[in-house]
Amino acid sequence: MNRGWRISLFAAVLMMAGGTVCLAADSPPRVVASIKPIHALVAGVMRGVAMPKLLLDDQQSPHHFALKPSQARLLQQADMVFWVDQSLETPMAKLLSNLAPQAQNIRLMAQAEWVLHENAIMDEHHYDDAEHEDHAEHEDHADHADHDDHADHDDHAAMNPHIWLDLDNARRLVQVIAAQLSASDPAHAEIFASNAAELDKRLADLHAAAKQQMAAVRESKFIVQHDAFIYIERQFDLSRGLVIAVDHDTPPGTAHLQTLRNIVASGAVSCVFDEPQGNAHQIDIVAGEVAVRRATLDAIGVNRPAGSELYFDMMRANYAAFVACLGGAG
Repeated sequence: MNRGWRISLFAAVLMMAGGTVCLAADSPPRVVASIKPIHALVAGVMRGVAMPKLLLDDQQSPHHFALKPSQARLLQQADMVFWVDQSLETPMAKLLSNLAPQAQNIRLMAQAEWVLHENAIMDEHHYDDAEHEDHAEHEDHADHADHDDHADHDDHAAMNPHIWLDLDNARRLVQVIAAQLSASDPAHAEIFASNAAELDKRLADLHAAAKQQMAAVRESKFIVQHDAFIYIERQFDLSRGLVIAVDHDTPPGTAHLQTLRNIVASGAVSCVFDEPQGNAHQIDIVAGEVAVRRATLDAIGVNRPAGSELYFDMMRANYAAFVACLGGAG
């Protein structure tokens, strides 16, 4: 990010802060973030001011969860709550209405224009001989204009909500988070803007390094446990991953698993990726008796300590898993 852009971001943050009724200078907002990757980015922006609270733990699915009493108290005490969208954290809108009507409700998918991709369509054509979406026919990442305009998608039922797995989205998230925090706490706006500029540079550097790593494995075919990772696939122009399930809470049918098993047996797939929260039995069925390479991808930072470094550690691990497994070292 060039110096002029950083100055523009800082100016925008300060403008949003101006004229806002906010907390006392010595009392930063009590901030809650729903899931680890969002918490990590919020924590990075708030570094040196306060640490946000994480709402959900590793044992809770963002799609279907019930809050423990301690988690309910976090919402009741919150001044600001950052979350993604009802298509990810399904119960959040109702919980916030009931438990935190006083808090700023920051549904991130409503805050800016994002790179958005549709969920996989689970039909037989999509999986026919693993030629579901030939690499040469991929649209360039920059050409997804019809997916980028959030305003055109009031209903996100068909849109994949794992927006943070695209690094351009992560950079937008940092801007949105910094602006929202500064509007509520202008006394610390300069710190938020400085932290956001630093994070933006780190994310840009991560993107450049990952792009170089991924270039060698762009043509390899693979299977993913669920469809979160389309954001990595499209950002780095990888082949479209064959999908076992749209999400962890929607089990695939027997016929679908058999279709994938046949594709693996044909030798068309270089790697099968599982997830820490996934169903290992499904992976075993799909792999069958074939010695196909396996590796792990992680969309939300399972078993990683929450904090500002989690996002970078998680994404670097995901990129390394793609490169190693698709390149033959998995």
